[in-house]
Amino acid sequence: MLTKYRDNYSLGAPGIAEGTNANTFKITNAFSYVIGGRAYYKAATDNLAFSAGTALGNSQRSVFFVAIDAAGTVTTVQGSVVTPSPSGDQRKAAEIPNPSDKTVIGFISVTTGAAATFTPAATDLSAAGVTGAYGDFGPDYSTPVAL
Repeated sequence: MLTKYRDNYSLGAPGIAEGTNANTFKITNAFSYVIGGRAYYKAATDNLAFSAGTALGNSQRSVFFVAIDAAGTVTTVQGSVVTPSPSGDQRKAAEIPNPSDKTVIGFISVTTGAAATFTPAATDLSAAGVTGAYGDFGPDYSTPVAL
């Protein structure tokens, strides 16, 4: 079986979590990462804003991948928005992007309840009816994305 390795990867666990301020997330641990064969370092950082994404309606789910560039700028890349069902295929929401100029260091999986919505950078991750799950990626990207 052919395994796809990535040129850009994290050398540690950044500890993606909900931010201190409303509508933000944070990196709780300092870590090193590689882009194009060069190593970089990022200190723990709080109150990061979602940089991109579309709103989730009632009973929807999406994954926001957390990426970092060589300058240390943290951005988000949204996966597909899906409406889960007991038998529905949700893998499309969790396809890990592979940008050439950034390292994907983790993810935030967001699920809305039947009467809730989520707008990136405008809705808090602990709002009523919104569930956020967080995870980190290492060099092998073997961490399963929580859907």
